[in-house]
Amino acid sequence: MKTGKLIEILKKFPPESDVRLCLSLPGRVISVHEQIWVADYGGGPQINAALDFTGFQIFVGCGVEQLVQPVPDRLEIDLGEYDDPEIAEKVRDFYIYHMGLNEPLKYPDFDYENWIPPRTRSGKYHERIAAILRRKLLRE
Repeated sequence: MKTGKLIEILKKFPPESDVRLCLSLPGRVISVHEQIWVADYGGGPQINAALDFTGFQIFVGCGVEQLVQPVPDRLEIDLGEYDDPEIAEKVRDFYIYHMGLNEPLKYPDFDYENWIPPRTRSGKYHERIAAILRRKLLRE
C-alpha cells in the first residue's frame, strides 16, 4: 500500500479515533494492537506493533551438509581378544543377548542365558562382560 492511499483512508475517520493493528490468519484473529508506530527502516514507512508469540510453537530448522559414512553390516564391539575365533563370536553374541541389542546372533541356538564366557587372553574378564556377569550373579 502506498502512503498516499493510507492517508486517504485514514482521513475518513475522525481525528480522535483510536487506530488498531490487527494480525490475522485465515479464519481467526491472532491479536489486536493499540500501540503501533510508523518508522522508516529504508525503503519507506513501515507500520510496527509489538507481538507476543506466547502460545505459538515456532520451529526453526538448520540444514547441515555432512559426510555420511556407510553403515557397517554388523555392530563392531571390542570385547577383548580370545584364543578361538568361535569363542570370540560367542562372547559377542553373549553381550548382544544380555544387552538386548537388535543385532543378529552368529549362534542363535546357543544357551547364552546359562553360559559363562571365558576370560580374555590377558586372563581377565572384559569390563563389559564382567558387568553383565555381576548383574547376572546378583540376580541369582
